[in-house]
Amino acid sequence: MREALRLARLYLVSPSQAAEAARREENFRPNLQLYLAFVAATMVFFAVKPFDFPDTSAVLPRAGADPLFWLKTALFQPPLEAAWIVSLMGLVCWLRGGSLPVRLAVAVAWAASPFILMAAYSSPNMGMGKLLFAALSLLWAAAYYPLLRGLSRQDWLPLASFMLGVNVIGVALIPLMTVAVLARSAGAFTTVQALGGLWMLGVGTLGLRQLTGLRLPRAFMALLFSMVFQIAVAFTLHLLGIVPKDILKALLYA
Repeated sequence: MREALRLARLYLVSPSQAAEAARREENFRPNLQLYLAFVAATMVFFAVKPFDFPDTSAVLPRAGADPLFWLKTALFQPPLEAAWIVSLMGLVCWLRGGSLPVRLAVAVAWAASPFILMAAYSSPNMGMGKLLFAALSLLWAAAYYPLLRGLSRQDWLPLASFMLGVNVIGVALIPLMTVAVLARSAGAFTTVQALGGLWMLGVGTLGLRQLTGLRLPRAFMALLFSMVFQIAVAFTLHLLGIVPKDILKALLYA
């Protein structure tokens, strides 16, 4: 636990040192502890927070009625975290070389494809069945395979360790969000969440540059697109009937 606390401080004040620490295999466990602390703290916070604050239109009925709702929500966090890490590794490989404009153009089309597919599936005029939608969804996900093939454990472990640990930023935001809830300030609450997202993006970009050697713009775009793919996975699982609607809203809201 002492090592986890030391790493937490590095993520908050020195992303480059946190990335260097993630290279050491013995730090995977404390980084995993930071991630589990993030999941637990976040779920507890949203379980006790008024479920109709700050947006009354985003009410989650089961959150108030089902005491196990947030526990069920927490179970979907690890698969989405894994999707984030896998997509990030693929994008790091994709953006590592070649012309940046060309690579970005392909990445944009790649990131847009699941949302175009979801729109087509949801349209009554397209008549796309669930099996076809699932098959085409697997197709855009399978585009990662050629990029990831041949990577070793030594390639995966530092990046996975760092991305697990960076979630500690979410824990650091809970006191500020608590103050906003107590003050019933919806503006302050959403501002803290937005700043937290930017903070995580900044820390993740700096750490990714340190870990992979990517130039800063490439590291930033890899992280940004991986977040888009993570959202796409969540919505795709919902449309396939795997993630219930209220849990999807909770995952995005939290």
